[in-house]
Amino acid sequence: MAISYSYDANEFPLGFSSGGTLESLLQAYQDTGVPGEHPTNTGGFYTNGVSSGLSGDTYAISLGDGSFSFSAVGNLSYNFSSHSLYGTLQQVTLGGGLNANGTVSSPLITFDFGNTPLTATAAEGRDNAVHDVIWGLMNGSVEGATDSAGTPNDGGLLAVLEAAGLTDDIITAAGSSLSESELLLAA
Repeated sequence: MAISYSYDANEFPLGFSSGGTLESLLQAYQDTGVPGEHPTNTGGFYTNGVSSGLSGDTYAISLGDGSFSFSAVGNLSYNFSSHSLYGTLQQVTLGGGLNANGTVSSPLITFDFGNTPLTATAAEGRDNAVHDVIWGLMNGSVEGATDSAGTPNDGGLLAVLEAAGLTDDIITAAGSSLSESELLLAA
C-alpha cells in the first residue's frame, strides 16, 4: 500500500521533538492534540462541504476542546442498524479545530492513500479497516478503539501506517520525512 503524507511542523504537538518518528508524532498528537477552534457542530458527515445525513464524501469530528480533530475523505457511510462505518477511505487529516465545512482548521498531518484506498462493504460489519481507523479517531486514538459490541481493535490508523512501513519514518522541522532505509543510505 502506497501512502503519502505531508505535515506542518508549526503544528507539532507538545511532547514531540523534531527528529522523532512518525509513530512518536502520532502518539504525541494522541496525548496532547493541536490547538484549534471548532464550530458548535463538532462533527458528522459532509457532502461537498455541507453537513449531510449518514453518508458523505467526508466524515469529520472535533473532540473535547477542539485539540483532537480529524477529517476522513472518501465515499463513506454509516449503517445505523449494525453501527458500522464502511465505504472508501482516501485521505485522513489530523489536527486541531474543525471548520463548518468539515475540514480541519489547523492541520498537523494529512495521509493520502493514493491508488490503494482503504475499502469496506456494509456486509463486512464493524470488523473492517475503514471502521477501525475512523472509530479509533472518533475515540481520540490513533491506535484504534474497542467498542461495546466486542468488535476487534485491529490497531487503527497506526496499524495501517505500520503495515505500509511508515511508522519509523523520521519527522523533521524542515518538513521532509526520512524513512529508515534512507537514513541508512545516508550514513
